[in-house]
Amino acid sequence: MDCPYCNQKMEEGFIHGDRFALKWIEKSRDNGSILSMFQKGVKLTDPWMHNELEVYYCRNCKKMIIDLNDKLE
Repeated sequence: MDCPYCNQKMEEGFIHGDRFALKWIEKSRDNGSILSMFQKGVKLTDPWMHNELEVYYCRNCKKMIIDLNDKLE
């Protein structure tokens, strides 16, 4: 995949989670990592089965792209 910001080749890799699901919480509702398990957000992983995300990383601009098409319900 080419980076949409600088057009350089991106590297494919993974972000692995631990026993908790990874989720995105909007900034206005974020109360820190300790309280994040009680916040509603966009769940990115399942902590029991597939607690990893496939990610593309651009070393040039230090940006990551996560395709959630297969992850979101």
